[in-house]
Amino acid sequence: MATKFPKTNHLNFRRDMVKRHKLVPHLDRFLITEPEDFQFVYEPKKSDDGWHPSGHCTPPVTELYEGALEAIENLKHTGPKVKRERPASLQKTFLVGHFWHQLLQYACIQLGFATEDSIECAGSRRWDKGPYCWATGSADIAPCVIPGVGDYLIDFKTMNTRDFKTNGMPAWVAEKYEAQINIYLDFFDMERALIVPVQKDSPHEMKEFEFVRNQPLIDAVYEKWEFVSECIAEGKAPSKLDNDSFSLEGLFKGPVAQ
Repeated sequence: MATKFPKTNHLNFRRDMVKRHKLVPHLDRFLITEPEDFQFVYEPKKSDDGWHPSGHCTPPVTELYEGALEAIENLKHTGPKVKRERPASLQKTFLVGHFWHQLLQYACIQLGFATEDSIECAGSRRWDKGPYCWATGSADIAPCVIPGVGDYLIDFKTMNTRDFKTNGMPAWVAEKYEAQINIYLDFFDMERALIVPVQKDSPHEMKEFEFVRNQPLIDAVYEKWEFVSECIAEGKAPSKLDNDSFSLEGLFKGPVAQ
């Protein structure tokens, strides 16, 4: 009698990977070869007085207000900047993320899907003068022209194995990532985007989630930012009731089915 082994989630994970991916198969084929001219360069991000899609879309208005006031005070400091120290483990995590971004951006250039100008493409939108009266951020690739499927905005996300194996986007970042990618779509007047998670641990798999422009979500994020910018200009802190008024609940659609 044949021995029956217990089922694991490995097969389900592999099935989740076998989808109609648009960019990942090209990246995998490219990475089989050894990149000859690839160089990794790390540059820390510079501070500014704008809203950033990567972290300012989903927090409540009271939190955004307090964070903006603190940032404005820090930007007024004219003396030597004090470097913020991070634990070594966190710093290594940042470096790994930057490495994967640059390697995959390099791959897209070599494949002919992107140009130097479309890498870390800076976008912004301003609605008034003054600090925190504008939004700014850089897309990983905008646009990425994938043969046979068209133009996409690309955002790479490195993930640990537990998050990567989640069937779908990890719940704790799903709304944050969807809002971020939609503001980028607005910056560059694009309609479609791919979020490409990269497994940081071996075997360094990749998968992708496709998003289409969600205009109601985009409008709601800008309304939230503009409200907080008015609060800053008037010196009047928002209330907890305002958090409910500018909630994004019910506006998220998630990735399209593949």
